[in-house]
Amino acid sequence: MPRTAWILALVSLLAVPLAAQRPTQVTLREAIALAARHDPNVVQAQGGFRSAGATVRSAKGAYLPDLSANASGGSSFSDGPSRADPITGEVLPGGATSKSVGMGLSASLDIFDGFRREADVRAARGREDQAEATLTEALAQSALQVSTEFFNALSSRELVAVRQETVRRGEEQLLVAVAKLVTRAANVADSLRAVVQLGEARLQLVSEEARLASSELNLARRLGVPGRVVARSDSSLVVPGAAIDSAALLVEALARAPSVQSAEASVRAAQAAVSAAKSAYWPRLVLSGSYQFAGNDRTDYELFNNRSIQLGVSWPLFNRFQREEQVVRQQVALDTERARLADARREVESRLSGQFAGLEAARQRIELTRLSVDAARADVTIALERYRLGAIGIVDLNTAQSGLTRAEESAVSARFEYLRARAEIEAILGRPLQD
Repeated sequence: MPRTAWILALVSLLAVPLAAQRPTQVTLREAIALAARHDPNVVQAQGGFRSAGATVRSAKGAYLPDLSANASGGSSFSDGPSRADPITGEVLPGGATSKSVGMGLSASLDIFDGFRREADVRAARGREDQAEATLTEALAQSALQVSTEFFNALSSRELVAVRQETVRRGEEQLLVAVAKLVTRAANVADSLRAVVQLGEARLQLVSEEARLASSELNLARRLGVPGRVVARSDSSLVVPGAAIDSAALLVEALARAPSVQSAEASVRAAQAAVSAAKSAYWPRLVLSGSYQFAGNDRTDYELFNNRSIQLGVSWPLFNRFQREEQVVRQQVALDTERARLADARREVESRLSGQFAGLEAARQRIELTRLSVDAARADVTIALERYRLGAIGIVDLNTAQSGLTRAEESAVSARFEYLRARAEIEAILGRPLQD
């Protein structure tokens, strides 16, 4: 192929257009708020918290009397000899039909039930506290998941920028190779290597753009938004942030982490359940009463009043060890919840300590990769100038440029390793860190 044709073919590679899109943009805070409204786990936890509140209200309602109203009407036929009406005393002939109506109110109130109602209220409050902690944990896990998707999308976009810069350097290298080919300062082999290098850079760019599209689509799905969503960086993503007080955070987590609070609430509910089971050993005192009106066709439906009030005591002295069985069952459940609470605290301590170590390691990687990027950029600048002067070959230049690309990728990786470790700490604490 003539040299002029080679030059035209090589220059034409510089004219490949790159696609551009402008989807919706969100910050991390906006993404977390949107995801919480669409996360099924959060919606379920919110429903569980409302249900637990209704259970507390129902448990407190046991201190109030039961009240019911009743009304009836009917017709009856009786065969046989004459007899006296039980209400009026009138002698009724046999084979008579009678109609009657009645209405009234009845109520009952537990005066004493062996402290069961108090135990039920405490158990219901414990379950409500557990549901609240579960909701807090669901929100924290939702924030962690959307943060992961957000960081994936943001890191992919930064890696696309790295690949675009690699393509730009490849194009610059190709221009230098073409210029040297024109002046016969280099042979066609150098130009071919520049073409290969640029082609590989563009292929990597296309692959990274595909990963970016996938990450942004996944982020959009979690946010409940159609299409793609761009993760936009803001001041909350400053890396590295201020140093954190790991000792204070560990103390806080052991006392207030959602998983610990949920386990503590379960222990309180189990303790109340044991007390409720023991209430069966006490007598039960119930006050009840009714106020009724009744009449029939024999009295032209004149309503006669019937009132009653009763105070009853029941005390099961022996019920074939059923009470003992319930107490043992509830005590076993209490022992289990206490073991889970201790395990929850150990898990929080282990996870948080590991994330503290990961955060510090990421902080150090950020500083090291920053130095590596600065050194690699200076190396590429020098190598490109030496290649122009013919002091080195294109292979040496490619080596320097590949080193810069790797350093830039490591810098992006270190930055988001830090952000992910911080998000894990926030999920364990159930609140955002204030850097």
